[in-house]
Amino acid sequence: MRERRSRGIALGAVAVLILFVGWTAWNAWSAARDLKEVERSALLLRQELEQGDADGARRALEDYQDHTRSAEGRTDGPTWWLLERVPVLGDDAEAVAVAASVLADLGDEGIPELVDAADLIAARSFNPSDHTFPLDTIASVREPARDSEQAFDDAAAVLADVDESALGGPVATRFIELRDIVLTARSTLGSAYRAAELMPSLLGAEGRRDHLLVFENNAELRSLGGLAGSISQIRADDGKVRIVQQEGTSQYGALERPVVPLTASEERVFGDTLGQWFMNASLTPDVPRASYLASQRWQRELGGDVDGVFFVDPVAVSYLLTATGAVNVPGYGVVTSADVVSKVENQIYLTAEDRAAQEDYQNAVAEAVFNTFAAGRGNPVDVIRMLGTAVAEGRIRMHSFVEAEQQQIAGTEIAGELSADDDEAQVGIYLNDALESKMTYYLQYDADVVARSCSGYSQEVAGSIRLANTASESVELPPSVTGIFPGGRFADEVEPGQQRVAVYLMAPEGGQIDELSLDDRAFDPVVTENYEGRPVAQVVTLLDPGETQHIDFQLRTGPGQTGAIELDVTPGAFPGSSAATVRSAC
Repeated sequence: MRERRSRGIALGAVAVLILFVGWTAWNAWSAARDLKEVERSALLLRQELEQGDADGARRALEDYQDHTRSAEGRTDGPTWWLLERVPVLGDDAEAVAVAASVLADLGDEGIPELVDAADLIAARSFNPSDHTFPLDTIASVREPARDSEQAFDDAAAVLADVDESALGGPVATRFIELRDIVLTARSTLGSAYRAAELMPSLLGAEGRRDHLLVFENNAELRSLGGLAGSISQIRADDGKVRIVQQEGTSQYGALERPVVPLTASEERVFGDTLGQWFMNASLTPDVPRASYLASQRWQRELGGDVDGVFFVDPVAVSYLLTATGAVNVPGYGVVTSADVVSKVENQIYLTAEDRAAQEDYQNAVAEAVFNTFAAGRGNPVDVIRMLGTAVAEGRIRMHSFVEAEQQQIAGTEIAGELSADDDEAQVGIYLNDALESKMTYYLQYDADVVARSCSGYSQEVAGSIRLANTASESVELPPSVTGIFPGGRFADEVEPGQQRVAVYLMAPEGGQIDELSLDDRAFDPVVTENYEGRPVAQVVTLLDPGETQHIDFQLRTGPGQTGAIELDVTPGAFPGSSAATVRSAC
């Protein structure tokens, strides 16, 4: 009898165990299904927001909230609590529960504010009209943007507390993806909040503002993007904006001494030409410094206060034209997103050898596109997305000399500062035309880096740069493009169609460049200059038409720089960018 009772108890225990395992498996499967639906709803929500469909975004949000609440409920009971304590599986179960909770919280606070903002954008409430921006509407998104940023900031902090090294393969992969998405969203929302905070002041809500709009020419590359060719003075007063003056920088020749004293580092790396020529302000990749040099030369030559400087290149303009449509340039015809880069960076040099005529055309294009944008033409969602793309690629940068305004953008992408973050490791690859030509219109290039190892609180980073001269040997280009004039400076050194390019490789502050080679020809030793504590190596190379070359390097970050690697690359005369954030090896 006792034996039969023991057997019954054992069988009952097994039955309970089977039921528990079955219930746990069902719960886990249901939670996985809910999270899969969350992913689908989130992708749809993102698509609706990008397209400016506020109603569709609201429906997607409701679907997202239903599934996140369900997933959170399934991972928040005693069954899941026990699962989290199972050897091997426990860490994965806990990570899934954290993810479900974070996603549910974002569905309640964080994402709804974005959908509300989409209502305003879809109604074109942000669009300027007759060169006047709606300051009150722009200011109204400051609080929602800040609240949304805070929600994503809290989510990122929760996810950061999870030890991803303890997770299994699939769970680890999806968890890291979620964390990266949240971090990216937090960064984007931070930029949105700062823009909403900053825009009214920039637009003259607190008094008149005068900014310089520097139209860079990527056909003659400089570290920041392109030669500072044509410049427009833009005045903003109580939301109304207009161009009050335009200049071509070629008429302002070299000064005997730099317009402002250069640092010893600047003299060593870039030489006095950085401050002697108006057009060479963008030779430095540091936006605050380039802005100061441009503003000081403007004030020297033309006078008047300068409250800030914007750097914009033709590729950024082409992005904007995809949102506004074709623009008529009075006296010159139409420019479109497909041809504006070739017209301002190449065709004008093929048809007009006079520098004044070239700059007049570039100024006319800048003015026509600015007027179209200020008139409110174009889908606001597309305008915002295209401007965001241009900022991400380094094609739009700005600096304000109004301290409160600069504090709002400091540390963001648009500020374009050389990083001084103790944890961040910034690697810079900066290209300059070394021929006084317009040949880098034909220069295609890309770069990449990878963090190979971490030791001694620093990282070993390897990278490469590919350079390709796409000019054709069979096409004869005029001296206004090649930069090779009979009896000129480079006539005895360079053949028409060749490109002479200076590449600056800048290691992080406190780091070092260990290896450097050009097409497997090693530089030994690697000669570097010190630029404000950052080692810089320069490679000057000559590329024949159709030729491709490769630069390879290995460097070490500074002590304590164990965070992600930020790769900063000069934007070229073609869409896209190699600039990227690369995962740390630590």
